[in-house]
Amino acid sequence: MEKINYKIDHSTNNLKAYNNSDTLEYKASWFLEFGKTTSEIYNLDNEIIYTIAKKFKFWKWRMSYDISPKNKESLVLISSNTANSIFKLQLGTDFYEVQIHYFQKQSIFKNGIKIAEINDAFAESFEENTSNVLLLNSEDLEIIFLLYTCLKTGIINQKSVIKSQKELISLKEKWGS
Repeated sequence: MEKINYKIDHSTNNLKAYNNSDTLEYKASWFLEFGKTTSEIYNLDNEIIYTIAKKFKFWKWRMSYDISPKNKESLVLISSNTANSIFKLQLGTDFYEVQIHYFQKQSIFKNGIKIAEINDAFAESFEENTSNVLLLNSEDLEIIFLLYTCLKTGIINQKSVIKSQKELISLKEKWGS
């Protein structure tokens, strides 16, 4: 199956997802509200479709993101390790997992099958502050953008917060079909 290319542009506290013909698909922004970092994701009609609150769970030493979809039940994306390099989310009967790899790459799995890969290595990108996204199915762009926005909420510079790359996961090239 051929992979579909998208890009996500970063500017201070904003993200914008574009398809391969440079048409805007989604946008997000984050801000500090009552001591919490909060994000909002907008559709093309400028309506908020998700609200995200970033939290640090001190007793578990893990990052957590409370996601409030418009007119749906709340979701939680939570780190499953103290290195904050694996995140998991259950959406209905589907399980999503985000793995953070070496060289500023992330893989996103749905029910154990790789559905997307994101490359944040701006030095390798033709445009500064642009992430390259490869998807198997364009219908997954919304959930991929949601997961990516969670991980980027509150981050202004793009330097890794993990001090040692030994804590990162090796990249698996096996994609779903």
